[in-house]
Amino acid sequence: MKNLAFLIVLWCLVSCKKKDSSPTIDFGAGAGISLRAADGRVAGSQDPTDWTSDATWNEQERALFPDLTFDLNGAQQPTRVSYTYAYPNPALTGQANWLLQLERSYGSPAVKYSLSAVLVDRTYQVLLRLGPSDISDALTYSLDYTKIGLRPHELYRLYYVLYYNGVLLYKGHGDIRHSS
Repeated sequence: MKNLAFLIVLWCLVSCKKKDSSPTIDFGAGAGISLRAADGRVAGSQDPTDWTSDATWNEQERALFPDLTFDLNGAQQPTRVSYTYAYPNPALTGQANWLLQLERSYGSPAVKYSLSAVLVDRTYQVLLRLGPSDISDALTYSLDYTKIGLRPHELYRLYYVLYYNGVLLYKGHGDIRHSS
């Protein structure tokens, strides 16, 4: 009888699937994105966690920027960025723009800040790296979702870091969707 119980327990342990411990991104409730029209205007619900400064990043998020040697969870200067967003969002044509606008009092042609960004899927797999790029006032990236290989109706996250001379100024993320 003990052998039968042992075999049953052993069979249960072998047949149980191991839980997948790979991290995934939680895009939040609702659409998971901040809706924007083709001209950049707000076009519906807004995700309050998108396109704003992130206080702390987890291990997977920090690992997306291996070339940045400063503390990505260090103090920030969020007043440096006036606004940032992707538009249209969702991108119905498969193309969108991402804009980051510095606060006018900080930007000048003499000062060049650096901006690095990484586009990932829900499992933190890197799909596109942008930068580092110089920015003194505003920077717009044109994103061709089809060329990048984004699948329609899937959510993706763009992480970005603004810094100057090896010092963190601002970091955040924004969620996007390709809907064509």
